[in-house]
Amino acid sequence: MQKVSKEYKISMKDSLRERSFMMISFGLINQDAQANATVEGDNFTYYSKQTGLFGQRKDDTVYGTFEQDFTRVDGSMYFLPRQNNSNAYYDTGLIGKPLVSESGYELLIEFNVVATDVKGLTINFGEVYPVDFDIISSKGQVIEIRDNDMSNFTTEEVLMQTTSVWFKFYRMKNPYSRLRIYSIQLGIGLVYYNEDIMDSQLSSYISPIGDDVPQIDFMVKLKNYDSYFNVDNPNSAINFLETGQEMYVWYGYMLPESKTVEWLQGAKLWCSEWESDDYSATIKCQDMFRSLDEEYFKGVYRPEGISYFDLATMIFADAGIEEYYIDPYTKKLSTKNPMPRVRLKEALQIIANACRCTLSQNRYGKPQIKSNFAPEYVITCNGEMPHSNVKNIKSEEPKDEYASFAHNYTTVTAEMYHVPEDMKQANRYTGYTSAQQSDINGVFEENPILTITQETACMYYGLRLIFGQTLPAGIIFRTFNDGAKVDEYEVTTDISKDFTVYHDFDDFDVMEIEFTKTQEPFNRIVVNYFTFGDITDFTMERKDMMSSPKAIKQELIKSVQVPCYSYQKGTQEETLVSEETEANVGDIQTYYFGDPTYDCKATFNGSEANVRVLERGDYYVTVEFLMAGNYQFEVIGHRYNIVEKYAVKELNSRGKTIKWENPLVSDMVTAQNLADWLGDYYNAGIEYEYNTRGNPEIDVNDVVYQENAYHPGMKVNIYRHVVNFKQSLSGSVIARRVVSAESQ
Repeated sequence: MQKVSKEYKISMKDSLRERSFMMISFGLINQDAQANATVEGDNFTYYSKQTGLFGQRKDDTVYGTFEQDFTRVDGSMYFLPRQNNSNAYYDTGLIGKPLVSESGYELLIEFNVVATDVKGLTINFGEVYPVDFDIISSKGQVIEIRDNDMSNFTTEEVLMQTTSVWFKFYRMKNPYSRLRIYSIQLGIGLVYYNEDIMDSQLSSYISPIGDDVPQIDFMVKLKNYDSYFNVDNPNSAINFLETGQEMYVWYGYMLPESKTVEWLQGAKLWCSEWESDDYSATIKCQDMFRSLDEEYFKGVYRPEGISYFDLATMIFADAGIEEYYIDPYTKKLSTKNPMPRVRLKEALQIIANACRCTLSQNRYGKPQIKSNFAPEYVITCNGEMPHSNVKNIKSEEPKDEYASFAHNYTTVTAEMYHVPEDMKQANRYTGYTSAQQSDINGVFEENPILTITQETACMYYGLRLIFGQTLPAGIIFRTFNDGAKVDEYEVTTDISKDFTVYHDFDDFDVMEIEFTKTQEPFNRIVVNYFTFGDITDFTMERKDMMSSPKAIKQELIKSVQVPCYSYQKGTQEETLVSEETEANVGDIQTYYFGDPTYDCKATFNGSEANVRVLERGDYYVTVEFLMAGNYQFEVIGHRYNIVEKYAVKELNSRGKTIKWENPLVSDMVTAQNLADWLGDYYNAGIEYEYNTRGNPEIDVNDVVYQENAYHPGMKVNIYRHVVNFKQSLSGSVIARRVVSAESQ
């Protein structure tokens, strides 16, 4: 669920909504040229950095220099260091050495690809931009730019069949200025709003148990003004679209009264198909996982084990993905088994499933593996009274309290107990009572702190505290994720005995609750109950549904079986590959196996001396031939024997048995945790389908409340979500009831 304002939440529930908006942006970037382009020459300052111009970078890092009307003294610029041998300077982009006003300046960019067409250029020159300059292709085509007034310069002129672009700069905005370039895109960016968008649909799917690879599909139909998207038009934008171009989708909603538009990013996707006619152009996009179709074959059996975190990191590296999120919880789990020969996206899916996580792509295009279960947590403190039991505050059972001489604390209604002289006899069922006591001003010398440590990171929309006869006057909530501070939130008013905190706590694995003051002097902190709030604050009400929910009762499941796989070395050596092949000296070839193997060796013409093994894994071997000729080639080795044991989760006395096979599960603890997790999923067995008014703030895999006449407070997991936009929002949902196996 995306963070939105209170005004947004309230207005979206109104019977009459305000106006909705949509925006899409995508670039017609020549990807080959963009990926291979280089800046030629050496006429740059010593602190200039020509590399990195063709990626995403900002213009917020600038050295102050003695150029006319350039340097500011408001703290926004950096002092320029003297030239040094380390060449360690901030990345301030390309900076020409001479002043343009003195002799002009020329710049050559080589594409390092075959001759290609480039539709337009997008260049961030910064606040001191060139006014007069020429753009020249390798074919001699000249584009004259005069009286430019854009720091972020764009042109839609097409450079035809060029291998480079040559710039000649004549005049800058300010005299006595150097040329600066912060970023270059070999192409242009296009942005479209409501008036251009005829129709769109964003459809997202995630299996809550990792049964399949997640999927996002997007379609947008644009008006085709002036044949801008006609294929036969040589300057048409559609001729410069390429598979893999990035597209950004945004949804907006006008807030009541203020008349401001609150925008939410819907997705970052990649173009896959497009078509046009005289009236419209349709562009289709998809998620990043669709392109991860290469096979991963480097799985290796590791007797010492490897964490799922490290294994996922290796898969991402093999896929060439540098930015991703892997739940720190996966560092605590490990596997010995090799990853089987599967596509890269399936390898990530298998890892996520083994750790009770889901694989997904967030709205900014970043892949992530996140836990998908309610984590266990422990509560500790920095000091408590001998009769205190901080661990008990996780339970909602009523707590006993011992009387004390704290100010206005002890009651005379026989609701409290006398503290025994022998503290070993203080056996009442108590909550937490801090060892620290406040002074006459209600202030502590050392603040009492409760620390909640979760087994994995999770987000909550609030929490609840039930205090004893004494109340705090100030509380600070701090959250951390993997050691890094996430949030700090302070409360100093309206603190009651049964106190609910309404605050969005983003993903965290550790929370500190620090009590800074008491309402009465000379008091301790007494907490009888603590619980996190729900993982959602959204309710899908009947008025949000545009159709009657269709409830689908699925087949009854008797039990879930999860095999645990143990790899054992076999004793029999066998021929894994045998073929007659022709080779030359130095030829390198890779052979793949269907089953996991070990201790492989290769022979050519009957001898190991004629071939060298360069690299091997359980599913492949790469060899180099050391002799030429047409001879018999063989790979000899052993196959692993795989033994299965089963973790079983019994659900019902009758029904179907599910056998859930995950090849990475190598210990019974992981197998049983997985079986229990799957049991919770299958035990619900009811799904709902209905149309909605459209809620772009909902993410797939969100757990929300759903209004139901027979099950008040029913929770469902939205695993398929569609958002339509046709000058107004609409949508549809497929959700599955969330019920733990123990509660059935």
